[in-house]
Amino acid sequence: MATVTSRDLRAALDVVYDVCSGPSADPFPAPVLEQLGKLVGAHTVGYCESPRLEDSHGYVLRTRRAAPGLGAALDWWADQDPTHCGYHATTSEPIAISDFLTRKAFVRLEVYQHICRPNDVADSLRLYLPPTRETARFFFFDKERWGFGARERDLLAILRPHLALWRRRWDDAADPVALGLTRREAEILEAVAAGATNREIAERFWISPHTVRTHLQHVFEKLDVSTRTEAAARFRSSADT
Repeated sequence: MATVTSRDLRAALDVVYDVCSGPSADPFPAPVLEQLGKLVGAHTVGYCESPRLEDSHGYVLRTRRAAPGLGAALDWWADQDPTHCGYHATTSEPIAISDFLTRKAFVRLEVYQHICRPNDVADSLRLYLPPTRETARFFFFDKERWGFGARERDLLAILRPHLALWRRRWDDAADPVALGLTRREAEILEAVAAGATNREIAERFWISPHTVRTHLQHVFEKLDVSTRTEAAARFRSSADT
């Protein structure tokens, strides 16, 4: 761990503190991801929970808007990424594309041409948390330059057990059946209460605006309300009790 300085460790501890500082609709909210990005020197950071069932929707939160068409490109080419969760869901060490491929070989692949290049990604590193039987869980760190150093990997290795512990505790602390809602319905309702539009919610959770409307219809029915304002008021009331 000689590459990690005392200043690095203080910054890492700040991340742990922020993660554990209070309840959130997201296990790792955007400010935490932004701090992780600063530690690692990545221009885009995200947290993903990727289901293993093809007909299920995944959960992704990113610190930077993706280029248009990313979802379709991922369907076609994501499995060319050598760090893909289909190969490494149980991996405990940080892994980068540059660990498996030369830059020359990588830029010849469709995953680079259709996914990485449009999003200004020269290299990407993943940090996997322990998966569930149904879902892979990981952070991704995208850089405009090729290669990740020992310092970045050591910092993430230090943080991983704390991040994994928080992810388990977040499940215990969150109440997916609050107000009779599913976890996804509760997440969408909280976003509505925070003022997010359907399109913003769709981009946040990587689902279509139509799916957002369907979830909200179910929320309205379960809460016996007819407007977003009424639903948001019910959510705030339940949060205060």
